[in-house]
Amino acid sequence: MKSIMFSILIVNLFFACAQPVKPVENSNPTTAATVQELNSEIQLDTNWTEKVIKSKDEWKKILTPDQFYITREQGTERAFSSELYENHEKGIFFCVCCQNPLFSSATKFNSGTGWPSFYAALSTKSVSVSKDDSHGMSRDEVSCQRCDAHLGHVFDDGPKPTGLRYCMDGVALKFQKEIAKPALSKATFAAGCFWCEEAVFESVTGVSEVISGYAGGEKKNPTYEEVGQGSTGHAESVEVYYDANKVSYMSLLKVFFASGDLTQVNGQGPDNGSQYRSVIFYRNDSEKQAAEQFIDQLNQSKKLSAPVSVQLLPYTVFWKAEEYHQNYVKNHPENPYVQHESLPRLKRAKEQITELLKK
Repeated sequence: MKSIMFSILIVNLFFACAQPVKPVENSNPTTAATVQELNSEIQLDTNWTEKVIKSKDEWKKILTPDQFYITREQGTERAFSSELYENHEKGIFFCVCCQNPLFSSATKFNSGTGWPSFYAALSTKSVSVSKDDSHGMSRDEVSCQRCDAHLGHVFDDGPKPTGLRYCMDGVALKFQKEIAKPALSKATFAAGCFWCEEAVFESVTGVSEVISGYAGGEKKNPTYEEVGQGSTGHAESVEVYYDANKVSYMSLLKVFFASGDLTQVNGQGPDNGSQYRSVIFYRNDSEKQAAEQFIDQLNQSKKLSAPVSVQLLPYTVFWKAEEYHQNYVKNHPENPYVQHESLPRLKRAKEQITELLKK
């Protein structure tokens, strides 16, 4: 501080990032942020299970003095000092200590405070919020959920849709620029348990991501329990994000018909009910005609024990399932259902689509 005016400026900015707020909960990623993740080559680990714990001496060995002061000693960097404040590139902001993905550039905004600001965390595994009564103020401190690094504070004066302002120290963040990839196409299918379907489609070359969810019904924002009762009209479904230059829609139909017994009516294996029915949700006439052609060829081949029992429905809306359902087979190989149903089903499907599998 070399002048009185500069000192006043710093004090004002500090209190601009120090307003008392009511407690808040972690925000789910927005649709825009999610789509951006799917269209980049940035590797995100939002399914970690173990925390990163180190002693102060261990942290000092891998962090710069400024990084250690901010993240491990709850320091605050000087306003407007971080190059990330004016960073407007697309990408992901990671914890500088443990590489936990924290924020997407899709939720970054100019708060005018001098610190990088975001209106939503990237995922429910990104940050933790706790009370901070230091310096004679009552604030909500934001920490990395994986390594407990101090990141900054959160306030309730942010923009829509969350109304939150995550006011972060740039020193605590590490930015990775998005590498653009070709725009991804989407296809939506239902064929019994979405855990099984997700695992099958994830193994296919050209498929970037598969999201488990619900489609085909009228109920808005359905829950797993509601769909499981069979009263919502929805079926457990998967939304497949794929590069049409690497895998065609017709190939995805082949994967779909290899993924289970598509002659079973209102069910798949041990799962019975309309919520487990098989559906192809077509987005245009081309997809509808391709599906009709595929089904006609299968029925005429006489290779099946019964006619194909697959509905063709126009795509309307897809509701993403609860987070714990995503990547379920990968994350829960010990689950009895996964061992006795999902993994055998995945193996049977792979045997029929060997030429389409990722190497």
